[in-house]
Amino acid sequence: MTDVPAPIPRLVIDSGGHKAMVWDVLFTPDGERLISVSKDKTVRIWNVASGELLETLRGRMGEGPEGRLYAGALAPVDARGRRWLAVGGYLSRWSIRLMDLNAPRDAPLRILKGYGNAIFALAFSPDGKRLLSGSGDCTARLWDLESGETIQVLRGHTDHIYAVAFSPDARGEGRIVTGSLDHTLRLWDGAGNPIRVLEGHGDKVFSAAFTPDGNHLLSGGWDKTIRLWDGRTGAFVKRLAEQDSVVVSLSISPDGKKVLTGSGSDPIANHVFAIPSGERLLRFEEHENLVAATAISPDGKLAATGGGNDNEIYLWDLATGRVARKLVGKGNVIWSVGFARDGSAVAWGKEPDYSTSNALIYRGPLQHQFQLREGGESGDAAGPFDPGYAGAVTAEEDYLRALEEVGETRVRTPNGQIHATLEILVGDEVRHPIERGPSDGSDHRSLTLTPDGTTLISGGSWGVLASYDVASGEKLKEFIGHTGDVWAVAPSPDGRWLVSGSHDQTARLWEIASGKLLLTIFPASNGEWVAWTPAGYYTASLNGDRLIGWHIDQGEDRLADYYPAERFAGRFRKSRVVVHYLATGGNLDEAIRLANLELPHRERVDRTEIADLPALAPPMVFIAEPFDPESATDQPRLLLKAEAHSMNEAPVREVWITVNGRAPGEGGARTFTRNERRVRFETTIALEPGENRIAVYAGNRHADSGPEMRIVTRTDAPALEKPDLYLLAIGVSEYADPGHNLNYAHADAEAVADILKAQEGKLYGRVEVRLLTDGEANRSGVLEGLEWLIQAGTQRDVAVIFIAGHGLKDERGHYYFLPHDGDPDRARVTCVRWSEFEHTFRDIPGIRWLLADTCRSGGITGKRAPIPRDVGDMTDALRALRSVEGGVVVMSASNGREASLESSRWRHGAFTRAFIDGIAEGKADHDRDGRIGIKELDLYLTNRVKELTEGQQHPMTEIPAMISDFPVAIVE
Repeated sequence: MTDVPAPIPRLVIDSGGHKAMVWDVLFTPDGERLISVSKDKTVRIWNVASGELLETLRGRMGEGPEGRLYAGALAPVDARGRRWLAVGGYLSRWSIRLMDLNAPRDAPLRILKGYGNAIFALAFSPDGKRLLSGSGDCTARLWDLESGETIQVLRGHTDHIYAVAFSPDARGEGRIVTGSLDHTLRLWDGAGNPIRVLEGHGDKVFSAAFTPDGNHLLSGGWDKTIRLWDGRTGAFVKRLAEQDSVVVSLSISPDGKKVLTGSGSDPIANHVFAIPSGERLLRFEEHENLVAATAISPDGKLAATGGGNDNEIYLWDLATGRVARKLVGKGNVIWSVGFARDGSAVAWGKEPDYSTSNALIYRGPLQHQFQLREGGESGDAAGPFDPGYAGAVTAEEDYLRALEEVGETRVRTPNGQIHATLEILVGDEVRHPIERGPSDGSDHRSLTLTPDGTTLISGGSWGVLASYDVASGEKLKEFIGHTGDVWAVAPSPDGRWLVSGSHDQTARLWEIASGKLLLTIFPASNGEWVAWTPAGYYTASLNGDRLIGWHIDQGEDRLADYYPAERFAGRFRKSRVVVHYLATGGNLDEAIRLANLELPHRERVDRTEIADLPALAPPMVFIAEPFDPESATDQPRLLLKAEAHSMNEAPVREVWITVNGRAPGEGGARTFTRNERRVRFETTIALEPGENRIAVYAGNRHADSGPEMRIVTRTDAPALEKPDLYLLAIGVSEYADPGHNLNYAHADAEAVADILKAQEGKLYGRVEVRLLTDGEANRSGVLEGLEWLIQAGTQRDVAVIFIAGHGLKDERGHYYFLPHDGDPDRARVTCVRWSEFEHTFRDIPGIRWLLADTCRSGGITGKRAPIPRDVGDMTDALRALRSVEGGVVVMSASNGREASLESSRWRHGAFTRAFIDGIAEGKADHDRDGRIGIKELDLYLTNRVKELTEGQQHPMTEIPAMISDFPVAIVE
């Protein structure tokens, strides 16, 4: 590995959870936080009680393995108030990164150097003054934390060291243990002098830990056993237990009576064994793949286990196995891919089929499709619509999968499964074997021939993807981009393009001849998606540009900066550029030229280079007080101290705050005029009873920052009076033009009105409803209803708009709601322009909530051409609500160009049927506390609509971070 001379912005995925293996999980001493360390190069900090992600810490990283994290350790708070978190792995110059969690996030990191290979294990001494590390160079090192110097190098192992631990009394008579892939453990005194070699494991040793009293030592290994040793002498005591999978980690409960194990092979399961009897107390089987990380909470009640196909973390009851929380991102492994036979779309599947006899070709069904362009042969000019997610796959036969045979040419591995050797055959004769080793992907995991039979493409471990000449067996191209195992590949029918799917949770589109990456698609589990080119230009669903962001390194000794892609959306969210980038085979200049021919002048694209991003970045915000992400107080007012730092030459112009999505009044904003690049902001905030979500923002001439958040709960204040709710419910089934008629939009509006009206006197003081259906929902009626809503409520109240019916875009891209008397051919004068809804939300003082179902199936078109195919796609309209100060909670019935379905079985649209089930029948009350929060409702609607429509419809939701998880209903 070499040093990177300058920050290189990289577009990376951030789906709210880990996207590669979780190697370590650590509870804080108070049990309120969980820290997770991952191969995806990030550290994440979670709220144990709520499961909410509080913070993501990113360090310097490279394009390849540099930056991967394999180990973490947390020290007790030292005499100077510092709490050191140590992480190690495949870092620059094999270093160990130390960050003080009690320091501002722009504070320098400490870097420990001296190794010649990756770090696989870390542990702090009980007093926090020393750090022990284990490495791939077969040594362990004892470090003095104050000086950063090596105290002792522990030599003797002959293979990688994956386990290190201090005894609880690791001073004077204390001990150290190390465990290695050489099948042994070694016991050392507290100074690092050898005591004994512990032999007995029949395979690699991956884990070791002392009991809390230091009297015993437990170890686990690939021989599937947990062994008990004397913690002082190292003498073997007994084989405590044996499980049916490899033991890759273990954690001992605070009372020393239980051990929790990880699982590194099939059948995947975590186990809890009694100490010292070895009795199996519990088997936990929620994970579907390797579980390398385990921890037990300080009170001994909760287990944390990290692993699985989706790199999830489960928090579960150590006594019963009941799941308390699942901490997981929105990505899934892509197990299967296909290419539309007309070349217009690609498809993928997220469910593996473990029963298949030829997993190299078929690893599961195709479930989702992404439209690249409108019909035609691969490479034709882009159609008159934007590329994007196109719903569920309805006919797999419409897609070309991997080809293992073309004419007399066949490809296979010797056993038909994952193997280091791939064979090219003509007839039954093996013409060329293609071998892989540790340096080039290790094995062959997916393969295909091109339709003409001249080229072979194979995917392997660690993101390796390469093409080979069938005639000679020589490698042709390497396809650089994936960061995880490549599980599936498929060619386009004309052999020009390739689609691949990977463990890194992406599907990627390539040009086969050149190996050039054209498009990366990240489909989130909640129906959101984003697709981007190597130059950073992208297209996305409503919240898709919050799933990726720009990682900008700040050097080896600083945390990296991270900007969600939405911060630069004006420069890079350019769907027409993406269309033409694909059509031109990756010619960015030509793609921009063609896009500008189509776009109005105000939307013209000026090319932005990725290298220019640091100079265009908004300020970074750091909150000094309150420091903790979450805290509680019994005081009515809070002192807030923050700083804003410009990351370039543009001075900070303004800092402002919101509390629960609203400006706090006097002192909530400050303008700076002295061209300062580093400014301080201080104000006193009046706290509301209960949860206060405080968001601090800063802006310069280039852009505004995202919110830096603090959640402060005021504990002593009496509850305020119940708020009132005001609902404008609009549903149009019967139109003046019967050709636009729907069946149940009016019934949906009536049902939502009844459900929320029933909350009067329960959650809300008053519930006032203005219901407009069919003829009453004419243009003037809708506009009058919007004005009524503006005048109705106060800052304490909740304002809701429900709309069901048709929506459309005109040829200029403006979105309209079609009222009863609307004419699509005269939308500007007969329909309700979306800006009317947007302006209404801007003028409403309280909580604002939109329920939108305007993409009904049987969509409309006018007589005048051309009207885009995505006529009902309201993504841009909903996205415009982001600019409303304080935020709007948005729940849309469907995603992008999906149709919203209605059925005689439900006598409603799917979205409203789910709303009825969730609130009126109480099914959205996930935690059974008698109250349904907005996030509980979101979760229920997402899953229920998907279930009702058999995966054809995916609701979109946006709950701004500055708005608390407010209750929407009380259930009885």
